[in-house]
Amino acid sequence: MKNAVAEFGILASVERPPGFLLEPFKWAVPNLIAMLVDQPEYLSDLFHLSRTRMHLIGTALAHVEGTPGSELTRVLFRGSAETILDAIVGHRPSGLQRAVSVMPNFLMEAESYRGLVKLLAEPDAARLIYHTFELRDSTIKAMNDVPAALRRVVFSMHETIGDMSSFSKGLHCIAMRSGRLSFDQLVSDLARARQPNQLLARLKSVVESLPLPDALPPARVEHAERIDSGRQLRALGKKWGNCLESYVWNVEHGQCAIYLWRDAGSQAACSVTRSGRLGWFLDEVRGPENTDLEPEDYDKILSAFGAVQIPSEAVISSVAQIVANDNLTWRPRPRRRRVRGAPPPVEISLPDPT
Repeated sequence: MKNAVAEFGILASVERPPGFLLEPFKWAVPNLIAMLVDQPEYLSDLFHLSRTRMHLIGTALAHVEGTPGSELTRVLFRGSAETILDAIVGHRPSGLQRAVSVMPNFLMEAESYRGLVKLLAEPDAARLIYHTFELRDSTIKAMNDVPAALRRVVFSMHETIGDMSSFSKGLHCIAMRSGRLSFDQLVSDLARARQPNQLLARLKSVVESLPLPDALPPARVEHAERIDSGRQLRALGKKWGNCLESYVWNVEHGQCAIYLWRDAGSQAACSVTRSGRLGWFLDEVRGPENTDLEPEDYDKILSAFGAVQIPSEAVISSVAQIVANDNLTWRPRPRRRRVRGAPPPVEISLPDPT
């Protein structure tokens, strides 16, 4: 049996990719296969795995390094929820039962499980999680990233806006652009809002008071040179077989700047776009024929533009989405009824994960 499982593990990890039955485990598939290769007696447990246990295994693997040993593997596949949490987290986070019930039918990112445990230790954050109807990676990332004073209102906007994971980075950009507000001062001002539309109004007011960018971005950014000529853009687009020609109008009307990056054999066209009063942001980076760059080359370009105050457009995406809304449709979340004066409901334990 063990040889069969070992062969399965080798084939799944080297010659053949894991099949769709393992897809819910996503990033944890290599660890899962390694555990079953070492402990083949738990292979049958995999076919009876509940959704709750899947997320408990995800929580555990997100908190340990390497492949779990034989005892921890036994606990993960056959232990109670309490035993798993005691072995991995060291305590039983209140509210985890409710959180698991609204998680997706597949593992979230490892960082999300670590972030969730951290949030459940904070009473206010745990209360917000208790009342949500869907818990996603972006939800947990946003809640960990957003200042505590803004969590309640921002969290209520999450379903309307979508990905709020860059909200705090966007606030940092606004504070820097203002030249008069610190990040903490901006948060304090926005925290006066009690509903999404109030936050929207305050945020728009701050953005509308920002100074207009008074010039194009710099003519040169490290190994990148700005191309201002429509003729040169068309020629480069033809040479590279991409759509650079379509940027000519935006470049000539001051809405976009295209840079040609050349460094140690690496070439890329870098699109820098103006987002109103928020400033200039690196929008897209592509090699010849629209090829993707190697991660190290892309990171180098991102760092070079960031050094001259041109960050990636991703850092402003959440704020830009909010400011673009004329009105945020918002309805209070239904509350669970409880006896007047009784403390908020708190789950102490999880049901049997089997």
